[in-house]
Amino acid sequence: MDKKIPTESLLDYYARTGHAITKDHLPITSEVGHFNVRMTTVCTRKTPFNRRDYFKICICTGSERGFGTLIYDDREIQLNQPSIIFTNPSVPASIEISKMSRYGCIFNKQFIEGQMSPDVQYASPLFNPTLFPVIAIPEEEIDRVNGYFAEMQRLQESDYPFRWDMIRNILQLLIHEGIRLQQQQVVQAGVVRDRLANTFFSLLNQQFPVDSPENSLKLLTPAHFADQLHVHVNHLNSVIKKSTGKSTRVIIHERIVTEAKALLRNTSWNVAEIGYALGFEYPSHFNKYFKQFTAVTPMEFRSNSAAVPVL
Repeated sequence: MDKKIPTESLLDYYARTGHAITKDHLPITSEVGHFNVRMTTVCTRKTPFNRRDYFKICICTGSERGFGTLIYDDREIQLNQPSIIFTNPSVPASIEISKMSRYGCIFNKQFIEGQMSPDVQYASPLFNPTLFPVIAIPEEEIDRVNGYFAEMQRLQESDYPFRWDMIRNILQLLIHEGIRLQQQQVVQAGVVRDRLANTFFSLLNQQFPVDSPENSLKLLTPAHFADQLHVHVNHLNSVIKKSTGKSTRVIIHERIVTEAKALLRNTSWNVAEIGYALGFEYPSHFNKYFKQFTAVTPMEFRSNSAAVPVL
């Protein structure tokens, strides 16, 4: 039995889509990373619901309401207006879009590594899976945002020797545009939070995705995180509460439950294996914990998810 969560690699992506890796693209094995941008104007089939080992940003500019649906972890998000979609590799996702045109770019960690500060990464849904992945684009800004993709494509197809450096710069602009638009549209106190809060969330997210039942979570309580961050647990709790309006414990619980749902939906692991992977020594403890936050048992959640397939 395969004990790994399905993760689509870049090679899997190209095999699935039938797109060729041409001389205009950096090789997947390149030390400086891989990048590709393209435009499509045809209806797309629903993509597989899985995690990926690459980042993806796309802009959808359909002219009719209800032109697409994004399944993002346990959320179904209707795409009803021009939007930028930032998908984090660790979050299982599937998208179905019709009646639209869109640009999309994919790139791996090596391509963008070291380019964005931790504070910027925390404020972007591309790197922070706790943020909403779909950001509406005001009508007056659609052409400008589309222009970023068009320019990256023009550079990709050019023979300018430093085109990848220019593309990285434009990609950073695009990520910043997403942060700016999201902060304008959503009143989120402290989106760019205290540095300790940013470090806490970075440490929390580093534990995910859980990819094997043999490797259980180690940081499960506020005290565990405080020890790693070399601060008193009361200080950590105070900073997190001020930054988010939630307690440290609640945030940890929410992230564990989110991962539990993904594992129940996307793996063949049994409940005991999932519980152990999430730090529970006994299945009964995991069952009680999961039901406390979801009102159903892990098996009930798995059965309900299987009854309404997302693929």
